[in-house]
Amino acid sequence: MSYNDFISVLPLLVLTGTGFLVLLWDAFSKKPSRAPLTLTMLGGVGAIAAAAANLMNSSSVAFGGLFFSNSFTNFFTIIFSAAVILTSMLAERYLQGKEVITGEFSALLIFSAVGMVMLASGANLIVTFLGLETMSVSFYVLAGLYRTEARSNEASLKYFLLGAFATGFFLYGIALIYGCTGTMSLVDIRGTMAATGAQPRIASPDSTLLLLGSVLLIVGLAFKVAAFPFHQWAPDVYEGSPSIVSGFMSTAGKTAAFASFALIFGYALIPNGHPHGGMEKVQMILAILAALSMLYGNIVAIAQTKIKRMLAYSSVAHAGYLLLGVTALNANGQKGIAVYSAVYTLMQIGAFGVVSYLEREDGVGLELADYAGLSKRRPYLALLMSILMFSLAGIPPFAGFFGKYYLFMAALDAGMTWVVIVGVISSIIASFFYLRVIVQMYFTEPKHVTEPAKEGFSFPMIAVGLAVVALLVFGLQPSLLLQGIGYFFQ
Repeated sequence: MSYNDFISVLPLLVLTGTGFLVLLWDAFSKKPSRAPLTLTMLGGVGAIAAAAANLMNSSSVAFGGLFFSNSFTNFFTIIFSAAVILTSMLAERYLQGKEVITGEFSALLIFSAVGMVMLASGANLIVTFLGLETMSVSFYVLAGLYRTEARSNEASLKYFLLGAFATGFFLYGIALIYGCTGTMSLVDIRGTMAATGAQPRIASPDSTLLLLGSVLLIVGLAFKVAAFPFHQWAPDVYEGSPSIVSGFMSTAGKTAAFASFALIFGYALIPNGHPHGGMEKVQMILAILAALSMLYGNIVAIAQTKIKRMLAYSSVAHAGYLLLGVTALNANGQKGIAVYSAVYTLMQIGAFGVVSYLEREDGVGLELADYAGLSKRRPYLALLMSILMFSLAGIPPFAGFFGKYYLFMAALDAGMTWVVIVGVISSIIASFFYLRVIVQMYFTEPKHVTEPAKEGFSFPMIAVGLAVVALLVFGLQPSLLLQGIGYFFQ
């Protein structure tokens, strides 16, 4: 271990230290306070600063090949930290209303981010596995944060049981990959695949073990991103979890799993974007998963009458869009994942932020019918929600459109035209249920007439406002986002 090793993982150390500091504060504090949330936000800012400073560090692999330290990992660390900050801002009043102890929430939020950073920086499959479990265990507990509510307990238990099965698949996949290549280092696996043309050490005519191991890894990661047909847990878990937790899980958690997808498949198993030795079948499996996720998620979302279930099914479709970037297996696909991950985090956390705000302030917001006439009661909130829905639907000039555009272009460059056609069709289908929310807010009369509510500035409103402003800026000036991402993905 050297000084550079510790500098390379500085964002990880900042987040871990913040998590333990929050735990200590919570243990010795005599009464609930906002301090844990404040510490969490400061920890997020510190991790962003550490990731930005780390760009100057020349080290690419730290701790004997366990962690990557490069622009890729620093970019995703910034996204995870930004998600932690936005979620903490949304939680500031939401948790007070639910009378949930903020110390537990803040510590779990930070430790889940630690797992995400490990997923995006793991240069060894064991580190990836540890990151996956650190993130997942935190999510299991966060989903059941409302300990006295049966729905929340059910969400936590269902997520834990199904997650345990997915973990088993992922671990077995690691074992098979190790059996074929003789290493768990992604750098060494990449070297083996590139040098030998994917002739595994345990040779077989069609590289069956390597293919099977790859498929099992796909199953484990597809569960985490809620891709079809491994999505069954998502609607129930998102509905039963606190709204701010649902927003965090469906964005930062999904982004972390896609970062791992890109490292394992885009970097190690299929180096340089040229599948061979049976990996062509893996590329086709990923393409089929992407197509089915986009179609199924958007079609089923139409039938939903609850906003959180609608967003849950739409997140299945968004997993399909992001899988397009993995399927492309080229540099444009990696950039497309980066662009869409940043934009999707803003869109989805903003949408769940509006839901949690209405749930907290008005005791409504979980049914689509609750949004009828919202423009008259809360005009600013309705405007913010409308922009988020337009962006999620991928309607220009909002940032969601450009996110999908770059993923589609990456898939076209890779010759996956049929998947792009499916993506365009599913996007048209998605417009129906996103625009339905806007119709409810502006053109449907509420069942009960209420006076317009006063909308003062608060942390949740500021968090949603920041997300919307960023979407508008990136939508009107996409070059700003592209230049920023281009700095990381040169």
